[in-house]
Amino acid sequence: MNERERALFDRDGWWDPNCRAFASLRELSRFRLDLLRQWLPGGLRGQRVLDLGCGGGLLAVPLAEQGATVLGVDVSTEALRAAHGRSVVGFQAVAGDFAALPVAEGRADLVLLADVLEHVAAPAAAVAAAARALRPGGHLFVNTIHRTVRSWLFAIVLGEGLGLIPRGTHRWAQFVTPAELEAAAVAAGLRLVHTVGEAPALWPTVRRWTVVPRPSRSLAVGYAALYRRVG
Repeated sequence: MNERERALFDRDGWWDPNCRAFASLRELSRFRLDLLRQWLPGGLRGQRVLDLGCGGGLLAVPLAEQGATVLGVDVSTEALRAAHGRSVVGFQAVAGDFAALPVAEGRADLVLLADVLEHVAAPAAAVAAAARALRPGGHLFVNTIHRTVRSWLFAIVLGEGLGLIPRGTHRWAQFVTPAELEAAAVAAGLRLVHTVGEAPALWPTVRRWTVVPRPSRSLAVGYAALYRRVG
């Protein structure tokens, strides 16, 4: 993440319902929490979760409220301050990055890389770091954006141009194709379990002027994937 992108996330208002800067991200987080509940039917109570790039804790905090033990890691100080402010039992947030994760290898049951890969210089290295943190049989949950003309149109031209997402949030060249993600996952010893597209639900998005996602068979815009560590 460069300094320009860090400044976009390093601000207050993560949990403020009146803050427009994070309104779409809050909706996307609700969608992804539903995916986790569907894809991990055994539940998350008692699970050790590592949320890499946790931001203000929009995923980490609800997972802790469901009984997981969650460690959030991020480089943005203001985002971590917002995460700390939730004061939820089972949740802790610390400063760190992929180069030196503050956890022992092979301990996590679930690692999250949500809205992270499209903001880092080396997505494959981030996937490898996440995989090393997983125990054998543990899961990696990823959300990112496909590098297509459609994603450029929806995420940048319309999303940022119309103010649904803060301007400058994304750079199209850093979007990650499903093939690139799969290659990184296989190299890290991961096997694909589930995948689904994330597309904007047109009328709810227009009515609320916030990106409201829906599941899609197409991966041409955003997509989510669940991987399992082999071995």
